[in-house]
Formats: sequence, structure tokens, C-alpha cells
Amino acid sequence: MTHWGSITSLDALLSGEAKNLQCRSHGSVEQRDVYCALSLDQEEIFRTTTVERTLSPFFGEEFQFEVPRKFRYLSLYLYDRDRHLKQDKVLGKVAIKREDLHLYHNKEHWFPIRAVDADSEVQGKAHIEVKFEPVLKGNNELDHHNNRMTVRLLECSDLTIKNGSCDPFAVVTMCYSNSRQEIRRTKVKKKTVSPHFDELLSFEGCPSVESHPQSVGLFQLPNSRGQNHDRHTVYQLSPERDVEFSELRVALWHDAPGMADNVFLGEVKLPLRGQQQQQFAATNAWYFLQPRPIKNRPAKSPGSSGSGSSPGTHQDSLGSLRLNIHYTADHVFPGHMYEPLRALVLHSTQIQSRCTQPITSSTAYILGEIVPSKVDAAQPLVRVFMHHGQLVPLIRSLAKWEISKVTDANTIFRGNTLVSKMMDEVMKLAGIHYLHNTLRGPLDLVFQERKPCEIDPTRVRDPNTIQDNLNNLKV
Repeated sequence: MTHWGSITSLDALLSGEAKNLQCRSHGSVEQRDVYCALSLDQEEIFRTTTVERTLSPFFGEEFQFEVPRKFRYLSLYLYDRDRHLKQDKVLGKVAIKREDLHLYHNKEHWFPIRAVDADSEVQGKAHIEVKFEPVLKGNNELDHHNNRMTVRLLECSDLTIKNGSCDPFAVVTMCYSNSRQEIRRTKVKKKTVSPHFDELLSFEGCPSVESHPQSVGLFQLPNSRGQNHDRHTVYQLSPERDVEFSELRVALWHDAPGMADNVFLGEVKLPLRGQQQQQFAATNAWYFLQPRPIKNRPAKSPGSSGSGSSPGTHQDSLGSLRLNIHYTADHVFPGHMYEPLRALVLHSTQIQSRCTQPITSSTAYILGEIVPSKVDAAQPLVRVFMHHGQLVPLIRSLAKWEISKVTDANTIFRGNTLVSKMMDEVMKLAGIHYLHNTLRGPLDLVFQERKPCEIDPTRVRDPNTIQDNLNNLKV
């Protein structure tokens, strides 16, 4: 049964090197032992070998793989392997959005290496439901303005793991048009990257003096410490009658008792100024978490990124990485949508058998002519016709046509034709099982015994060893 989805093939080639990496400490000449790790979001896929004692490592390694799931970023992290501390330090990374990969397809490009911090590692989604409700006044008249908003934070998924764990909680902030804020905090969910909160919070617009005493409510900042982690947070709002909603912020944090501050995981911002923005926000939807604006990020201490650079140094000074990326995506539709095409292709064997038209008018032959690479046409055709038991009649018809055009018997089936590529594919499919059954055992034995088996005279220094090596192969 064919399922609707997509099959993505990604071939990432580190065709060059990294350059201009920073020394281990500012002002020193000490070099690094560098390796590169390729990740889809947080899942590491491949890792290069370590290039020792250099600030311009050359990798030249190729990674080719299929992507079985959706992802947001293709990331390459550069690490410095410290043999004394036995702890690898991240130097920086190159992150490319999935939507932008086609811009670099089959092109060699230098990417600047960026620092790694909490905001650069933001990933995941938040499921938020927003509703606006009218409030009933004391005189039983309905206020025509939507002055009460309820926010239900249902769940999150694929949050970032921090130091091997993730204990998330959410801080929901309502920003009003008079620059005041009202902050609420959810409970902490332990050891999960997909927490289920299902907490309902409400916020009042146009607050009156009676509904808010003059005293300011207790509140707890996201990175402060206290025993009551679930205390509601309320700022005193001014008694202005025209106070309106301005923006809703939902920030996710990792509760880290052993650290000075909680760790930022990402946030969602929904603008609420005016009826149009409120109507757009009043929905039940998933939102991608985003990093904080630069002005809201905590100040970094010198050298905190591990680069050894001085304060004020531009991020590009962390170095750059050269990549050559090949990216293709094949979208698979429901099986019934391919039925007309499948019937048309399979009809190719009936054209020649009925002697109504030559095989060159069949769909299979025409596909082989219009596709730039005949291998790309031969591989799926062989599998389709083999599955339906019609492979031999098709190859027979194509071979007869090929033979009828031959003027020199020594060149038969040596050209770049559809039938020659199909026969190559058939031999691969049929021969792979034979090779596994007959050669796997002897080859495994050669690797296990580690005996010399080279019998090529051009590859051995002493010709007298050829006979001994041949005996090793025979045994």
C-alpha cells in the first residue's frame, strides 16, 4: 500500500575545509583537534574523523542518506576535542533551513560559522489556543469590545535537550498598550521534550480600578529561584479605561536548579493590536518556537562561546566552512493517482505482441528517450515490470529492436541504450543474492584472518610472494 508522503534524499559533501578557526585561548598559538558533526535538528547523523593540530582542518568526507522525516534545520557543528579534559567543546555551527537547501544545491559555498548559545539552538513547537470573550457589565449590557482573552497552552513537542535533560515550563506574558505586563507561569514538567500542560489562563482588557487593588501582586521571574514555582504573576495595571491588548508572549524555559539561571528554549509572539490581529490570533494552532530578539538576550562574558575572541568581535571571526550540498525531494502521492500512468506503462508489452505498432511507440521506450539519464528510467521500469511479471517480454521487444539496427555484431548491446541499462539493472537485482551467498563467507574469512591475498604483480614488491598469497585465497 502506497502512503502519501515524501522521500527526501540529501547528499552533503564537505568538499573543502574550515578556515580561520580561533585558537584555544586569546593571544595564544595553540591549535585544535577538530571534527565536524552533521545533524538534523538535534539528531546527529554523521561525524567526521578528527583532524589534529590545525586551525584550518580539511575534511573531504561525503555523507549521503535519505531523510525519513520532516526537519527544520540541517546543522553542522564543529567541535574541539580536548584529550586532557576528555570533553569536547563546540566551536560553532552552520545551520541551513530546509526551505533554503535548494539555493545551495550542487553548489560549493562558504558558510560563516556562528556561535552556539540558547537562542541558536531553539527548536520545537507549541500548541496554543486563543479565544476572546465579551464581558458582562454590572448593568447587564454587553461590552462591544473583546476585553477578556483566554489562553490555553495545550502541549509542546521536540523541545531542545539541555545537558542531557529537559524539564520545561512556560511563562505566558500579556503586554498591554500602556507598556504594562501581566505574567503567568505554568507548572514544571519533568524529563520530557513533549510536555502536556493543558493549562487555561485568562487576561482582562480595559481593567478598572475596582478589579485591581493598588498593591502589586507577587511575581517570580523565569530565571529566579523560589519555592513556589507555580505562583501566578500579576503586574498592577493603570486604571485607564482605554488599555488594550498589545502582544501575547509564550516563552518556554528549562528548569535548571543546578545552574544560576533557567535555560531559554524558545518563544512564540502573537501581536494583538486591533481587531484584525486579534481575529488572526484567535485560533487553535501549532506555532514554531523562535529565538529571542538580540536586545533581550543575556549579555555574554568574554570567551563564553569558546572561541577565545575578544569582546566585540564579529561572529564571522569564528571562521567559515565550505560545503557542497546535493538535495532532492521526491513527493509520493496516494497510489490510486498513479493508476493511469501504471496502466499506460504496462501497455508497452502489448504493443509489440499485437504487431500493431513498433516498440518505439511504447511508453517505456519514450521514457527512455526523454529522460536525460537512461539509468534513471531503467531502474524504475525494471522494478515495475518485474513486480507485474512482464519484464521478460519488454526486454525481448526492446532487444529485437536493438538487434535490428546493428550494423556491426561486435558492438551489440554496448551502446548507451534503454535495453542495455535495463539488463544491467536486472543482473544487479538477480546477482546480488548470488554474490552474497557465494562470496560473503570467503571475504569475511579474508578479513578475519588478515593474511596477505594480493596476487596482482604490479601491487606486490616481491613477486615470489604471489604464489603464497594465491594459496591463502584458495584455502
